Amino acid sequence: MFKTEPCSKDSRAGLDDQGKCSFSVLMVHEPIDTLGKATRHNMLVKAECSCGNVRYCRSADLMMVYGGGADPLKLKFDCSRCKPTVKITLLEVHPEHLPKRLMIHKPMKGPDGKIHWHTERFRG
Repeated sequence: MFKTEPCSKDSRAGLDDQGKCSFSVLMVHEPIDTLGKATRHNMLVKAECSCGNVRYCRSADLMMVYGGGADPLKLKFDCSRCKPTVKITLLEVHPEHLPKRLMIHKPMKGPDGKIHWHTERFRG
């Protein structure tokens, strides 16, 4: 869905027949409240503890374990150092500005039904 803004009053060159500027088109996004939507935007989920422990996960990996309808901000993460509440942030990764030394924690369900975490280097 697009939303247009009117041009400034002194500039009439970019106006269409309805009087709206064709140069300033704003994209209106709906909130990203599921892992499915976060995966469509190629996002990372950052879990950060108050003690400084930080863990990054691909939203696609989390979606394979928890389902596409799960709210990424309500996922439960544990800290190995302490047991506080963990702050979760969604990060959008731009293909031209990929982090080079980021380690990703990937969840996988084992045959016993438990979730096992594996660490790998982020490749985009």
